[in-house]
Amino acid sequence: MRLESLANLHKSMTAQKIDMQQFKITVGVASFDCLFSVRETPFILSLTSRGINPKFFVFEVHKGYWIKEYFGKMYSELLSVLKIDGRSGKKLIPKDFLSDIDRSIPTIASPKRIPSSEMILSLRHDLEERDKPYFDAWIYWDKASGRSPSKDNLKKTKLLLGIEAYNYSKKMNASSRWSATPTGKSWKNNIT
Repeated sequence: MRLESLANLHKSMTAQKIDMQQFKITVGVASFDCLFSVRETPFILSLTSRGINPKFFVFEVHKGYWIKEYFGKMYSELLSVLKIDGRSGKKLIPKDFLSDIDRSIPTIASPKRIPSSEMILSLRHDLEERDKPYFDAWIYWDKASGRSPSKDNLKKTKLLLGIEAYNYSKKMNASSRWSATPTGKSWKNNIT
């Protein structure tokens, strides 16, 4: 299904040179904290349910702002979050759920909705070392060692620091190192 609001949001983000937005939506009785990231290919729309036991959902946004209407393993988790079951008489119909999401997505980007690295880590349960949101330093790997940044480290670098830092990490064969306490450091301060 094509998400028209997501297309409009991305257009507004592009005009403002923004590559990630955070926003809240409500679908039925469930509220979600959302991140829309164009730092990834395909783009990613992630939803984290709000409440005591948050659940995390990732939707790949394919060319043309299409999200597949098949939820696979996410289906039962979404059912539990949306409180839809056999007793309610309602079914979780992916197309309807995606339509509800589309109606809730803001269409105008805002610099105020650019998430901090702490917020990204709290909402993206698929990233490594979620307890360490603060950039500390680069670890440069000698080519002779055969070591290089892990896929997970590269993903965290891209999502928290952006494409420029990700490209630097790959070019310099350097892993980003992270801290649980604020360092006040920028990834650009420690480059060679």
